Amino acid sequence: MEFFGSLKNFCRLHNWDAPDVSGLPFPQNIAKVMAELSGRNFNGAACMLLQDKGKPAKLATVKTFDTQYRLYYIPVRPFWKMKNNPKQQAQYHLTRAVFSYLYNTVDIPYFREPCYLDNTYDALENWIAEVAGEEIEDDEDKAFRQRQFNDFKVMQKAGDALLPEIKQAVSLTDWQQLLEEFKAQDKWESSFCEVVTEIYKLAVDYPQRNIRTSMHYDLVETDGGDMIYWENYLSFYWSGEDSLNEMLFDMVNSELQEMGYQEEPMAIQWYDTTVEKVHYDFDFETRLFWLLNELTALLNDMDYEEPDK
Repeated sequence: MEFFGSLKNFCRLHNWDAPDVSGLPFPQNIAKVMAELSGRNFNGAACMLLQDKGKPAKLATVKTFDTQYRLYYIPVRPFWKMKNNPKQQAQYHLTRAVFSYLYNTVDIPYFREPCYLDNTYDALENWIAEVAGEEIEDDEDKAFRQRQFNDFKVMQKAGDALLPEIKQAVSLTDWQQLLEEFKAQDKWESSFCEVVTEIYKLAVDYPQRNIRTSMHYDLVETDGGDMIYWENYLSFYWSGEDSLNEMLFDMVNSELQEMGYQEEPMAIQWYDTTVEKVHYDFDFETRLFWLLNELTALLNDMDYEEPDK
C-alpha cells in the first residue's frame, strides 16, 4: 500500500517510531497513524495524508511560507506619471517590463479587471456617492468628496489605458537591453535600477512560474471560517497617495481582519520514494515578496503629486 511505503520512508528520515497498527483493519490503521502525527511539527512542517495527480493517498509533509500578513499592493499611478513625463521614459519602459512580467507570468490581478480590489473600489465609489448625496454643510468635506470623485475618474481612465500596455509581453532580451541602456542620475534611480535588475533575474530563473501554483488552499483546514485568499492581499492597485487611499485600506483591513485564515504559499515533501534530506523550496516566494515590498516603496516615493489628467 502506498501509504505504508511512504510512512516507512518518513520514519527513516525523521527518526520517528510509528505506532503498531498491524491488528487494525483499513482504514482504521491509517487513521491511527495520522492521529499520532496530528499536531506534531517536523522541521517546521505538518504531516498530511495527500493524493498527488490521481495516485493513491500517501504521507507528505507541508510547510507554509510566511507572508507576514502584509498587503502586497503595487501602485499603478506612478507608472501613469512616468508615461506622461517625457523625462521619465526610461523609467516608464523599465516599469512596463516589470509590470508585464508580474501580470502575465506571476499572474498578479489588476484592479481594473474583475478581482478583489476591483470590487472594493466599486464598493468605495458607491459609498462615497451615497455620502455625497446627503446634506453636508462643511465646505471642506464637499471639496474633499469632489476630489475623490475626480480621483476615481482619473483612476478609471488611466487604469483602462495602461492595461493593454501591461498585457503586452516584454521579452527577456528587450528587458535586458533596457537595463543596459538605463543610466541612473540620482539615488532613487540607482535603487530603482537595482530592484528592477533583481526582478529581471527572478524572471530569468522562473520564466513560467506563477504565484497560483504555490497556493494549496484546499489543504488548509479552516473549520468553516472565512479565508483570506492570495488575491485579497496581492494585487495591482491605483495609488497609496491619493484621496482614496486611506478609505480603501480601512475597507480592506476591516474586511480581512474578520477572517481567521490566510492562504499562503506551500511546499510539499512527498515520501513515495526514499528521501535523503528535507527540502522545501521557497526561493521564488522569498525573492518575489521581498522585491514587491522594495518595488512598492520606490514607486510610492515618487508618487507625491497629482498625475496629469
